[in-house]
Amino acid sequence: MVRIDRLYVIIGIVWLLAGAVFGTWLGATGHHNFSNSHAHIGLLGFVASVLFGLVHKVWPELRTRRLALPQLAVYEIGTVFLILGKIMVDATGEDNLFLFVGSITVILGALMFLWLFVKGSVASDAPTFSPAE
Repeated sequence: MVRIDRLYVIIGIVWLLAGAVFGTWLGATGHHNFSNSHAHIGLLGFVASVLFGLVHKVWPELRTRRLALPQLAVYEIGTVFLILGKIMVDATGEDNLFLFVGSITVILGALMFLWLFVKGSVASDAPTFSPAE
């Protein structure tokens, strides 16, 4: 079984490293026009991925849902496309297909996570009874 909580945190840390390297390059070269892309790497990549992983850790029943792994793939692939599109916008000032597809895919991934959480945590919200000691 895939430990999706751990996988999300690992992916988040990779995004953190990518953002740190990209930010160092921005500072060293003075290409501050890419700061918006840098912020997206940190927020959509690192922060959201780690938060998704922590939610899976706190609600372990979400990991067993069939939608869990496809949601991770949709969100992370969408984030890659969106960030590539943002970098291209920061470089050229023009919208592009990567940005459009990535934005829609990230939104879809977030909606999938909402569905996963709402449907997956309903069963765990039911009261449980344990024998008295």
